[in-house]
Amino acid sequence: MTFETISLGTQPAGTGGDTARTAFEKVNRNFLAADVLAAAMSQAQFDAIREQNKERYAASGWVSFGNHESGKQVNECKPGLYTALTMPNTLLIGKSGGVGGSKTDNASVHIDGVIFNLTNQFVLTLPTHPTSILPERMDMYGVESEIVEISSASPNAYQGGLRSVGATVNLFTATDQQKKDFFSQNSNTTYIGSDGKIYQWQLYKVAFAGTTGGVPSPTEQGYTLNTFGDLWLKAGKNLLYFGNILRLNDGGYHPSHNPFGAAKFVGDTFWHNTATSITSRSDCFNASKLLAGSGSVASGKSGRPEVGGRYYDVIYASGFGGICRDMRYNARRMTPSDYSKADLDVKSGRYRGIDKLITTKIYLVEVTGVGTYLGGSFVLFADNADLFNNADKRYSYFYNVSKNTYGYLPALFPASAYLSTSDVVRHLNNSESAASGLAISPYSGSTVGDFIYIIAGVDTALEIGGEYYQADISGFVGNIYNSPVFSGGWLGGWSGWLTGVPTQEIIGSRKMRAAGVTKTTINAAISWSEYLTNGRNDKNVLTTVNSPDAIALIQYPVFARQTKQASNSRIEGGDNGIGSVFFSSDASLDLGATLGESLLWNVMKESYVNGVSVSQVNLVSNFISPSDSKFELNTTYCPTHTPVTLGAPINGGLAYKALRYNSVENNKAKVLYSATGLKHSSSWGDDSKMLIVNNAAYKTDTNMQSELITTHELSEQIGWT
Repeated sequence: MTFETISLGTQPAGTGGDTARTAFEKVNRNFLAADVLAAAMSQAQFDAIREQNKERYAASGWVSFGNHESGKQVNECKPGLYTALTMPNTLLIGKSGGVGGSKTDNASVHIDGVIFNLTNQFVLTLPTHPTSILPERMDMYGVESEIVEISSASPNAYQGGLRSVGATVNLFTATDQQKKDFFSQNSNTTYIGSDGKIYQWQLYKVAFAGTTGGVPSPTEQGYTLNTFGDLWLKAGKNLLYFGNILRLNDGGYHPSHNPFGAAKFVGDTFWHNTATSITSRSDCFNASKLLAGSGSVASGKSGRPEVGGRYYDVIYASGFGGICRDMRYNARRMTPSDYSKADLDVKSGRYRGIDKLITTKIYLVEVTGVGTYLGGSFVLFADNADLFNNADKRYSYFYNVSKNTYGYLPALFPASAYLSTSDVVRHLNNSESAASGLAISPYSGSTVGDFIYIIAGVDTALEIGGEYYQADISGFVGNIYNSPVFSGGWLGGWSGWLTGVPTQEIIGSRKMRAAGVTKTTINAAISWSEYLTNGRNDKNVLTTVNSPDAIALIQYPVFARQTKQASNSRIEGGDNGIGSVFFSSDASLDLGATLGESLLWNVMKESYVNGVSVSQVNLVSNFISPSDSKFELNTTYCPTHTPVTLGAPINGGLAYKALRYNSVENNKAKVLYSATGLKHSSSWGDDSKMLIVNNAAYKTDTNMQSELITTHELSEQIGWT
């Protein structure tokens, strides 16, 4: 690189020659020798390179992810970020001689035209673990840059511009050779301003603990998102926010009272076998009831259910206590191959998803009135705002104990509920569901005086990423409603009813990835039995229970959903931005089962031994609207494809078809899927059309069965354009 020569003038000092000297010497007389100054970047040169970088890269982001230590990967699709169990409250970026396929062992980031090369094992330090003050919390982390004047009052500059990481150099006491070396080695961050002063762009680590509701937000810290959407700004500072973590606390673990706890209880016991009374959250933080020192990695004592336990001061790859969102977006512009790679990562089960954690609670209502609406049936009960505010019909069910009938809640209001025996409207809002009328298989058998249990689940504000332990409760709802352990609700889901059958299979509410742990009680939680669940199986059977009085808590590893509902969006690249139609009924994690669970909110149960369980075909026709570059929302111009070729199911499972297309919205590169659920009744009932909708709707297939049609996008953008 050629550096601009800055003239120091030829007149001797004190003879009026000062007027001919550069601004630099006026500010820093006798500070830098000419050869040292020649090694420094001028502001004009520096600004020109910044502008070139802004043109070269699509956004502020990652130039290189770096590599990571073998066996300590956080995200299979993005190398470089990893954890170390021996370093509490830390994340690491980059590893000398590491693995991951990155071109450089160290990571590099581009922030507003400035490139920073991070060191190997760049350490991100997180806030200390949560306590009883705010036990449920997420933390966020990133790097921030700002321009700093180097002066006699503030003489320190940093190698690489890495504040508190790179070696510190005092530019006012260093030798000429040291100064010369520093300027030549740090031309990417340091320059001589047009005002004659020395400036350095410096990068440093930032991390914030969640406050309101335990959820961190740059806005709460005084930042404002820039117009493009890649940086958070505050008082001349540029924050590149690229991840968050769901933390564990130092209280005792309890599935209902403190599901984020990590400690054990007094006597080296767990929640289910401790002799001490645990009836509230405060009990989980009462030092006299805890095993002293437990819950930390140094203690080696954990009360958590995950294999090997988990500790409150360790950052994990995923799940509870681990990375949730990994927002290390590539700085370069996304290409068609990037979209295709993301699609492959999704279908093979590698793409990292994000879930909202849910809580579930059982309510009991008495029917005070019944009515009909559009051919359906609703029941009235006493106003229950708590029920209404804590029930999302995607996770909610009813059981009419008086009629021994259970089903779903297409619509729920504070003093009424619309009941159905069909699981076909969990993706629609209340008014759309109620208007569906007879199409939702309404249950109209309730009468005044009936008692109905409502199993109500709802999203929390907290997110969890990648693989984590799901908690499902199963058993007769009345037993759970009266249980001292679960009557107040629990963090997790519902996996079905025990209806008096001597031996009953418990089917997981989520796709099981590996064996977990089952705890059962048949005496109202006085004592518990513990055993391993089944391993992963096509039918997703977690375990079997042989007593109708049993309550079962099943905790098993699942994977966060890869997609979320979205509106139909502009297609990037025209016809070249449209992929093929993917069919799957397969239960295998690497053959679309995870994508199917995300799209349908149902578990795939079939296997290739039944015949073809995965297929892919090209479109026969499609039409992109010339006015907005979107698919049309009608049946006349919807994409069409060759007929489905899947084999018949043997486990009663569903199938789906999904059309992938590339999109850009507000500079964000996204992968979208237009999908349709498929049920088998002599055939799959498919009409070879891909109906396009915003969010979700239902259609009738050729076998007159109601099928979900939906549009989803990946849980994270794949990058920038």
